Amino acid sequence: MVPYGQQINASTAEIGAFSTVFYVFGIVSLAWMPWLADTKGIRIAMILSVLGTAISYAVQGSAHHFMPLGAKAGVWTMMAGRAISGFFSGSTPMIRSHIADISYPDMAVLKFRSIIMWASVQAGNFALAPIAGLVSRFGLHLPWYVSAAVSFVVLLFVALLFKDAEEIFGTQDQDADEESGDAGKSVMVQKSKSNTSTSGGVSKPTYKDPILWLVMVAHAFLFLTASALLLVLPFLLEYPAFGQIDPSSVEQSRENVAAATSLVMVPHGVLNLAFSTVGFLFISSKIGDRACLRIGSIGGAVMFCLYGFGATEFWHLLVYHGLSGLFVGLMVPAITPTLTSYNLVVHPTKKSQASAFPMLGMQIGQICGPLLFGFLLGGGQDRTVMNIIWLAVGLMWLVGYILLDISFEVIRRHPAMRAARKSQDMSAEQIQNMLTENAKDYDVFVQDMCDLVRGMLTPGHEEFRGMELWSGVAQRFVERVFRSSVPRFRTDPQGHLEDVAAWVARVGTEQDQDWFHGHFPHIPRRERWADNLPAGSAAEYEVAFKGAKKRAATRATMRASIQQE
Repeated sequence: MVPYGQQINASTAEIGAFSTVFYVFGIVSLAWMPWLADTKGIRIAMILSVLGTAISYAVQGSAHHFMPLGAKAGVWTMMAGRAISGFFSGSTPMIRSHIADISYPDMAVLKFRSIIMWASVQAGNFALAPIAGLVSRFGLHLPWYVSAAVSFVVLLFVALLFKDAEEIFGTQDQDADEESGDAGKSVMVQKSKSNTSTSGGVSKPTYKDPILWLVMVAHAFLFLTASALLLVLPFLLEYPAFGQIDPSSVEQSRENVAAATSLVMVPHGVLNLAFSTVGFLFISSKIGDRACLRIGSIGGAVMFCLYGFGATEFWHLLVYHGLSGLFVGLMVPAITPTLTSYNLVVHPTKKSQASAFPMLGMQIGQICGPLLFGFLLGGGQDRTVMNIIWLAVGLMWLVGYILLDISFEVIRRHPAMRAARKSQDMSAEQIQNMLTENAKDYDVFVQDMCDLVRGMLTPGHEEFRGMELWSGVAQRFVERVFRSSVPRFRTDPQGHLEDVAAWVARVGTEQDQDWFHGHFPHIPRRERWADNLPAGSAAEYEVAFKGAKKRAATRATMRASIQQE
């Protein structure tokens, strides 16, 4: 960006503005693309995103051709290309919500796929950065054309192979006969479609969620740092100590800085890729995601400070940039699963929009970063100023981590997330039943039942049954009735279901029995009879059944004879 911007006669401030324009239009992208994905499907939004990106790269690569039209014609063309790129750049939140749709509630699968997504991005950067450095030797505009070509290949891939979650697993109105392992994973897709969430009801607007606001501010600080890596690092390499400046040729110096920037990215990309995939999976399995977040954040802050005060030779930057890639690779994969799960559970019908909201902080950070650092750098080469800038970068990274860690703690304590963690032990079929039968969360149901019993025993309550319970005998009688109304069931699967069948036969209706035996046809159906025996033993039920039926027949005969008299 920096050498090419200098070639088209852009000033330092204008080079910083290239990124600013991109991120301003990126905010617009985060407003319309996730909305389109949530309402019309992710596939159509992805096709538009990749197509717009390909066109933008072609425009940016052509900027130098417009220089004969005026002193700043190339700069304005570059600005237009950056604006187009930003306007179609909102694909990341859509991909995250798509991964959540096809993975949740299996958190291991969700984490693995999120890591693969992140690793793919890093692998792309790692593969294209050296290529960009090589082809820039033949023209600083060529890396943009390479990126445009890659984008058109991705466009073809998306158009032919990408499918929405509903297409992969089917929707709610598919035939019940389509029972397979993958079909069970469509639970969360159906959950989103039916506006049902663990927290209950339709999800509130994302802009009213304080947790998302906190995450957004954290992202703003983190990506102030990222903008420094993109903008300040090439200017740091222009200092004579790093050996990239050729006093006899400005053009050669620019090519050297571009190639050096690409070379520095190699250890960064390698270690980032290794520790954001295999390294993170191994380390997080030992110490947990939050510990990885903390180690990566603190280590990254230290490395960024060393860019200024600890780098006096080119190989120093190779080491520091490589280690920063390691720490960032350990940190970033720990963020995505938690945020993605929260968005899916708390905002099931606005997943892409909820995922995009914190990324506004990313855009704000990368809008303000180039302007801030471009202003601080000025036009000179004061190493003290450069060192202070890198110290500020490290502190910004640390502040972003602290805010992120606080938000994760709040997420962990959120009632909807606690309920979701409980449901992770349930099978896909059980979750399916909860959704289709509009079941309450277990803790909510228990609390409602406690409130119901309290109301039944409290004078003045609408559920009050009129019982006078000042007598100890009456109190113990009511307590015994409540205890015996729900029997104790055996714990082995077969015995448990047999006891439930006996209980339903004793106190349930025909509809209750129909539902139970429709779900468990292997359990023998019993005749309904409201005897007073506890249903804790199916065998005991069988012994008493005939006698109870005979006594009931005798009572019926006696009532009939009395009525005749």
